[in-house]
Amino acid sequence: MKKVFYFTVGIILFSNLFFNANIIKISAASSFWDGFDKTGGAIGYKLTDPRSLPQKIGKVLNIATVFLGVVFLGLMIYAGYLWMLARGNEQEVEKAKNIIIYTVIGLVAVLGAYSITQLMATLWVKS
Repeated sequence: MKKVFYFTVGIILFSNLFFNANIIKISAASSFWDGFDKTGGAIGYKLTDPRSLPQKIGKVLNIATVFLGVVFLGLMIYAGYLWMLARGNEQEVEKAKNIIIYTVIGLVAVLGAYSITQLMATLWVKS
């Protein structure tokens, strides 16, 4: 019976915290952007909606770039592990070298695409 009571009280407290946090977050965000638009717009700053499509795409691209960086790190560790455990087997060493080469090429391609996207986004905002 005590377990049910503690569980119920815990659920009520947790849901109350979650509900209040969302109310505070929503009201604070809307009043901040409204105030920023009034004060910044009065002196000539152009405010872009933080929920606009280009900014959502930018967030997705940033998250994808971070994820691909983690994948790069994982593949490099895996290739190093294969190389260390090759024990003189040329096929395993060659496999590890190929993984390293292709991983670096992939990283350069991803960073190049990210750089081009950032450049285009910067030029887009300035125009």
